[in-house]
Order: sequence, then C-alpha cells, then structure tokens
Amino acid sequence: MQEPVHIMVDNETLSVLPNAHIAQVGLVQFDPHTFTPLAEKVISISHDRQPGTVIDASTVAWWMSQDKETQQSVFYGEEDRISIRSACCEFYRFVLDSCRRTWQEDETPGLSDLHQSVHIWAKPARFDIPQWENAFRHSDVQVPWFRRNVNDVQSLLNDAERNGFVVSTLKQLPAGIHMPLNDCLWQIRLLKAITEFKSR
Repeated sequence: MQEPVHIMVDNETLSVLPNAHIAQVGLVQFDPHTFTPLAEKVISISHDRQPGTVIDASTVAWWMSQDKETQQSVFYGEEDRISIRSACCEFYRFVLDSCRRTWQEDETPGLSDLHQSVHIWAKPARFDIPQWENAFRHSDVQVPWFRRNVNDVQSLLNDAERNGFVVSTLKQLPAGIHMPLNDCLWQIRLLKAITEFKSR
C-alpha cells in the first residue's frame, strides 16, 4: 500500500446544501506529520448554471454583505474561470499530482490507488465534500477518494474543546478568512494544534 496523501478542501458556494453551486475551491496538500503545506491550488468556477445544483437567495445576500476584497476574490475575474466539469478534472489532476509528489513516481496512479491512499479533509466534511461528490457525479468524472477516507476537522475540534482545547489561543491568519486558500491553511493549523494538544 502506498503512503497516504492528505488534502485539505474548502469551498465557497452559493448555497449551504450538499448540491450547492460551487463558486471557488481551495486545495492544499499537506504533510500529516509536520502539517507543512506541500502544494496549493485555487480553482475559480464559471458563473454558468451548474447541473444538479441550487443557489440560495440568503447565501447570495450573505456574500453581498462581505468586504469588497473577498467578493472580488471569489466572484470576479471571469477570464480565470472554468466550467464545473473542467473544475472536476482540475481537482482530479491536483489529487494525481499530489500522489506523484508523495510517492515520487511519474506513473499515473489508478483509481484504486487513489481510493486506498487519498485522505480528504474539510471543516466540516459534511459541507464541502458532498458538494464535490455531487459535482463529480453530474460531470461524469470519477471521485478520486473513497468515502471512508473523508476526514472532518470540525469533529476533531469539537472533541478537543470538550477536553479543554481553546481555539481562541491560536493566532489568527491575516485577513481574508472567507478566501478558500486561507481557510485551508487555517484548518491545517487547527489540525496541527489539536494533534499537539492531544499528545500532551
């Protein structure tokens, strides 16, 4: 069995449902021992209607109340945006590249290799991951992870807080908390802090 590959995911969406329209995603591969980021990617997705998704007026209104910098990052720059199917292919390629990097191999991993070795993280996992599984399904692209290898930062945080962990003691990242790459990096820092807390 190959060495596990760990990837943090964070979506910016136009709904809070599992079939939400996805506007942008941040992806960060990280070392599960040192929690050092190994690779980063942001995928910005076209505003065109996405098959099998919904848009909530309340979520759109929430975005309109955010600062201009965040709105610019998530919703503008049409020239960089790609279709949801292309975004699924880019996500899949990021997973493949992360595996090659970890395994130091040039050969393209098969789907069974990915299902055995790829560990996907989110906070909470029930928000971001089902949205991508829905997108992959409607785009006719294979999901590059197995359902048992989906990991939830929020559950670990809740458990740690019940045992005395205080998240407010962590130094916040710079502004831009609703930018997906920032969120991924923050969630990796949380994971590191929780792991260190549990090892005391």
